[in-house]
Amino acid sequence: MGNLTKYEAMIGELEPYTPSQITIKKALADANVADMDSEYNPQTDKVTIAKAAICVLKKLIVLTSDSLGKSSQGYSVEMLRQRIKDLCSQNGLDASQFVEIPSVTDGSNMW
Repeated sequence: MGNLTKYEAMIGELEPYTPSQITIKKALADANVADMDSEYNPQTDKVTIAKAAICVLKKLIVLTSDSLGKSSQGYSVEMLRQRIKDLCSQNGLDASQFVEIPSVTDGSNMW
C-alpha cells in the first residue's frame, strides 16, 4: 500500500458517510488544501482535514437519506452532530462554531 494522500485522509474522516467526490474536493479547496493528491502528514494536515470533513458533515445534517444510482444511505442527524463534536474534540476545535451546543443557565436572572 502506498502513502495516504490528503484526499484519502479526508475520505477516512468521513466514513461511513459517502458524499460525492466533488463535495469532498470543494471542501478540501475551501480549507486551502493546495494539493489533495500529495502525501498526508498527520502533524501538519490533521486539523485542516478535520475542518474540511466537518464542513461536509454539516451539509449532510439537512438530509435524512441520500440515494445515488444503486447506492443509498440514511442519516441520523444526532449522530452526525456527535461525529462533528468528536472531530472537534480530537483536533482542539470549538464545536460551537460548527454545530449548535445547548447551554444550561440557572435562571437566577428571572427572579
